[in-house]
Parts: sequence; structure tokens; C-alpha cells
Amino acid sequence: MARDASIQVSPEEYRFLRRFFRRQALPWVVGLALVAIAAARLAVPEVPRGVAPRIDEALARIATLERENAALRTELEGMGQRMPSGLERRIAAAESRLLAVERPAAPDRDAGDVADRVARVEERLASTASAQETVTRSNLTRLRDLEARVDSIEGVPGSVPAAPMP
Repeated sequence: MARDASIQVSPEEYRFLRRFFRRQALPWVVGLALVAIAAARLAVPEVPRGVAPRIDEALARIATLERENAALRTELEGMGQRMPSGLERRIAAAESRLLAVERPAAPDRDAGDVADRVARVEERLASTASAQETVTRSNLTRLRDLEARVDSIEGVPGSVPAAPMP
């Protein structure tokens, strides 16, 4: 059994329904549409004049920060290449000094003097390694700060404001 989905109305009822809709419902629909348009106009503020130059300025700042970021990355990579060789040279020099100190001392040398020299060489080696580690951490911190600043300018959610440069 197929059902007919349309409602059967007489021509008089059809005219009555059309007139009723036009008189009663149409003004409400038009009124609601006007209220929706007015609310949309009030909700969205006008674009202030001078936004385009500020956007261009922000894009220029972003480009500058990206260049600085790339330069820091290049500098860090260069440091990574220089550090092992420089550190190896310093370690080799310290080892050669240690070997020179550990050789049998001349009869006039005191054992305490040799121990002091060895301690000084070890301290210098430790301070050199510590200084290089500090420089690396400082550069990594600056790189993270620049990346955070770029993220905050680009509007990436969850980004952290950058700390002032040291």
C-alpha cells in the first residue's frame, strides 16, 4: 500500500492558508531576519583604518625573526662541528701535560708540587668543558625563546611568551 504524502486541500483552503501565512507568519519571519542581520552587524566590529600597514609590519617582523632563527640554527650547527675538535684538542693538550707531570720527576721536585699541577690541569679542563656547556645551553635557550616569539606572533596556540634576551 503506497501512501500519498501530499495533503489534499480544497482551493478555498489553499487561498486561506496562503493569506494567513502572509498576514501572520511572514512579518515575523522578516522581523527575525532583520534582527539576525542587525545582531551580525553589531557582533562583528568594523576593520579599523591602518590595519593593512600593521599587518605588513608584523609580517616584516616575522620575517626578521625567521632570519634570526635561521642564523642561530646555523651558528649552533657550526658550534656543534667546532666543539668536538676544539674539545679534543684541549683534552689532548691536558693529557700531554699530565703525561709530562707523571713522568718521573727530577730529584729536586717535590711530590706535592706535581700533585698541585695535576689538580690545576684537571680544574682547567673541567672549567673549560663547563664553559662550553654553558655557551651551548645559552644558545639553545635563545633559540627556544626566538621560536616561542615566532609562535606567539604567528598565533600558534599554547605558545609561551619569550623571555628577554640575556
